[in-house]
Amino acid sequence: MEIPNKILSLLLYSYVLLLPILPSKFKIGKIPFNGDVILALLILFYLLMIMFLKDHRRKFIKGIKDFFTNYLDIFIFVLIAIMFISISYSVDKKIALGETLRFSTYIALYFIIKYELNEKKILDNILKLYIIAGTIISTIGIFEYSRGIGYVQQSEHGVMVRIFSTLENSNNLGVFMVIFIFPVIMLALNESNRRKKIMYIVISLLALANIILSFSRNAWVGLVIGCIILAITYNWKIIIGLFGLGGLSLFIPAVWNRVVEITDISQNLSRIKLWDIALMMIKDHPIRGVGNGNYRALYEEYRLLYKNKIEYYPGQNFHPHNIILKIQTELGIFGTISFIAMILSIATKLIKFINSCKDSFYKAFYKGFLASFIAFICMNFIDNFFSAPKVIAFFWILIAVFRAISYSDNRVGDFY
Repeated sequence: MEIPNKILSLLLYSYVLLLPILPSKFKIGKIPFNGDVILALLILFYLLMIMFLKDHRRKFIKGIKDFFTNYLDIFIFVLIAIMFISISYSVDKKIALGETLRFSTYIALYFIIKYELNEKKILDNILKLYIIAGTIISTIGIFEYSRGIGYVQQSEHGVMVRIFSTLENSNNLGVFMVIFIFPVIMLALNESNRRKKIMYIVISLLALANIILSFSRNAWVGLVIGCIILAITYNWKIIIGLFGLGGLSLFIPAVWNRVVEITDISQNLSRIKLWDIALMMIKDHPIRGVGNGNYRALYEEYRLLYKNKIEYYPGQNFHPHNIILKIQTELGIFGTISFIAMILSIATKLIKFINSCKDSFYKAFYKGFLASFIAFICMNFIDNFFSAPKVIAFFWILIAVFRAISYSDNRVGDFY
């Protein structure tokens, strides 16, 4: 591997390992050093490569041609284009530009992995580092629980300490582990080496414990959905095993109290009111929306128009807590169509990849990721994790890896 590619791959490895572990506002002295900084350096270095190195420029041009000849990437481009257009009519153009650029950086990362860093050794390392990062995060989560560290939440059903590990938010930890657990479970089930099998089982149990102890109702729902998908696509006994372990956790009083809250309508009123306000915006701006990220810019105006009393005063970065409502509210009908088409395209490509892939590691990993993918999308119907950098970055990285395998290995079949 030539030196530029080595540097680029090292930047990517650093991003995969450090993004979920480093605090979002981490600094060395007065210099920011976090996942966003590493990603910016990675993209900048790649731009320098294609500017000054002929071979990489040629590879980039070939990648661009391919990007605009397959339906998944075309839908991604259309969605980005709509985001940029929406800046022009946004009330708060700074918010719109910020959200658009953030999404664009993830797609740039997707492009770099698919068309530049698509060597098998690099792709293997990405997935291995992802597993290492998930293991570190889940281990820290268990340590937090043992020491009583976390977010203390009180309700009429009791007091609970919700762990968040390095994800800075219990819900983010829960959804990260839902995405993480199913690929690792499938690796455990398909591994013949006893030592590796035990390792994957232990990691799976750590991830399951973190999902439970995050006390994220959304993550619990995602876990159930993922289990059902694995039972349908692989083996129904998976449901018995995971539900059995989950059932044992109900003997923990705080877990039982949290389960009771799932059916408590009073726990969901603020979210329902956020949805109502989103529907009000959609009614006023059905075609083009209010502009990317501008739900929060117009929130106060519509809150005052809302007939029912609302006592929910969100923080600086918030959303309608539903990805479809967010897209429709901010990007209008064409944005919604593009987003849904993109998601359906990813699912189609993923299923084709799984059915045709000959590599046992990739096949097992992505069988699990299919369950993660469906669970993740369903979880976004009652929240929005597309705005959580430490979560959504890995969503795109894992998609980019299987698309890179498809692009670079003709033996896998025609996926592009």
